[in-house]
Amino acid sequence: MAVASDTTTGESGRGIFEDFGAYRTPTTADFTAVLTDGLVAPDANVLLNLYRYTEQARTDLLGALGALGDRLWVPHQVVDEFWRNRESVISEARSTSKNASQEMSGHAGTAVQTLRTWANRVALSDEDLADLRDRLTDVFGEVQKKITEVGEGEWQNITHDTSADPVIAGLERALAGRVGTPFSPEERAALTEEGKERVKKRVPPGYMDAKKDGDGAVGDYFVWEELLRAASERRSDVLFVTADAKEDWWRKEHGYNRGPRPELTAELRRRGGGRLFLLSPRQFLEVAAPILQLSLQAGSVEDIERVERIEAEPAHGGWTTAAIEALFNGLSYEGYGNRVDVIRYAAEMDGRIEASSVYDICDYDDERSLRGFTRPIKRISGNLMEQGVIPDSAVPVLTAEYENGPGRASGFKVPPLLVPLINDLADNDEH
Repeated sequence: MAVASDTTTGESGRGIFEDFGAYRTPTTADFTAVLTDGLVAPDANVLLNLYRYTEQARTDLLGALGALGDRLWVPHQVVDEFWRNRESVISEARSTSKNASQEMSGHAGTAVQTLRTWANRVALSDEDLADLRDRLTDVFGEVQKKITEVGEGEWQNITHDTSADPVIAGLERALAGRVGTPFSPEERAALTEEGKERVKKRVPPGYMDAKKDGDGAVGDYFVWEELLRAASERRSDVLFVTADAKEDWWRKEHGYNRGPRPELTAELRRRGGGRLFLLSPRQFLEVAAPILQLSLQAGSVEDIERVERIEAEPAHGGWTTAAIEALFNGLSYEGYGNRVDVIRYAAEMDGRIEASSVYDICDYDDERSLRGFTRPIKRISGNLMEQGVIPDSAVPVLTAEYENGPGRASGFKVPPLLVPLINDLADNDEH
């Protein structure tokens, strides 16, 4: 197979791209070469995202993968990660509308409370307040209804049953005979140690997953090692399609992904492969469509971009179920279990708890001040930020509310984004 050159030489024998091929911007000719005569490999997140796309976007992306023919090759580690995460991704996809509806309910409760506070301050009549509240509730109700209708219509065919799952049917056709073989137990053990050393030394890819449990931190290295071996055997260029936007894959300039890390490009060359190209799923579909002569349905690219944009944003205000659980465990360990009870109760009440309920739950005397009540929550949240469990932009889990300016807190609030997360955690604890 043809291998693209990164060398532009002059009389001295070396040129501007010699040893700096990662900085060369790919051309249409480069992408045509790798798509028609190279090796194209999707990451596990690309396959899993098929459950998050609309039906038309899913069909177009599966069509693009199928059109690659023998240029498509999937590392065994990618398929392993797909199967290990499939069930949870399906549950997430099917519950998207439910969660959105619950979050909207939380927003509605917050909006009504804001309206009530304002009405008290300006002495709005009870009749006018009731009118505004009813109109506000109707609007949120209509939005929630539409969310439910769209969700039930788009994802109703997604199922855990592999014999009836349209994603599995499409992948089975596209990936037949194109999945790599697993490492032997001896190889896997040795590569695990090598991967852990690379993570410690921040050698890409994978070091951004250092905090993952078990072998999760070296999963990307397994994928990369398989790609290196396959490219060396074929002596071909490689196009890796991934929704992973982290810096251990991408060379970033002013916050933008400009191409693969130079270290990855150089390692591929040393192992006998050609050039390395990286594209997001959206970029892949845009680039592949004209080259492979694919006819895309309207809205497919936009829907894939939607999923990429959502994944780039901190989900649930930067929190995950595991992070909330870590916060609760930390509070309980330090003797602040009553804070956990307050947060859980507030979530059950669509995000707000009255001060009187806090006194009841914590068995406080009426004269006791609630000043500093959220301090241990903030401190432990800060520790989780330092550990990298949650981002610095994560929203506060519990904040005080003051009805008439500074003074005694009238209640406490849990952000609407966290309400379904906390309630889901409570539901899991009961089972």
